[in-house]
Amino acid sequence: MAEGYRTAASRVGAKVDVQAAQGESDQMGQLAMMENMVGPQYKALLISPQTDANLQPAIDEAEKAGIPVINVDDAVVSSIGHFVGVVQRENGVRVAKWFIEHYPDGGEVAIIEGQAGVFAALQRTIGFKETIAASGKLKVVASVPGNWDRQQSYDAATNILQTHPKLVGIYASNDTMALGAVEAVKSLGLAKQVHVFGTDGTTDAYSSIKAGDMEGTVDSFPVLTGEIAFDVATRLTAGQKLPRVVATPQVLVTRENMAKFKGDEKSVRAALIEDATSSH
Repeated sequence: MAEGYRTAASRVGAKVDVQAAQGESDQMGQLAMMENMVGPQYKALLISPQTDANLQPAIDEAEKAGIPVINVDDAVVSSIGHFVGVVQRENGVRVAKWFIEHYPDGGEVAIIEGQAGVFAALQRTIGFKETIAASGKLKVVASVPGNWDRQQSYDAATNILQTHPKLVGIYASNDTMALGAVEAVKSLGLAKQVHVFGTDGTTDAYSSIKAGDMEGTVDSFPVLTGEIAFDVATRLTAGQKLPRVVATPQVLVTRENMAKFKGDEKSVRAALIEDATSSH
């Protein structure tokens, strides 16, 4: 996402400063960073909150100072006027639909959740569970936290697989946890039986998919998201009126289609348009 911000800024000769918390659970550190950014040196703030509440004090300060704040992905803060990012629930829906298509007679699946209280993690889990339940065939037999951590996911997946030896799939709320689940699947000799999906579209996930380990990931194309978000910020500071929500692309990437989404920028954008206009 930072790369997207910088790319978009360079096109218009603007300056962008990017800061990030030390980890995905460093909510107070993220708040301290935003509080330090509220001032006349910035025309707009693009933020990706870890929860729907952890940045609220700084958001209130920015509002009092008249600085536009754009909510970019992850947690959705209801008080912010503009949101740019994916529909998080759709992440889980897309993976669930893969299982419904490939297991029409049903089967057992499991979820390794993200960190409690994080909007994206909750929405991804809800999307997967509700879509699986609506199928009437597949069943979610376990849904346990992995807290975005590879080792915790490995341990969770190991316990799930030992308890449910007929499991056909695991959906992890991010790619780091999915890679931990893959290790557990392989260590128990179940690689041909259990399909593991992640979320985010990281480089390591693509490598794992190419190697035949992970089945797939829901790529949210964060570089493109950053570019779009920066464009939204530029338009808002220029006084343009924009819709509250600007949705960005996401795609379920597997070995079958990954080549379409790893090419040059022009071909990837064409593939995203094709995916967005097709039915799922």
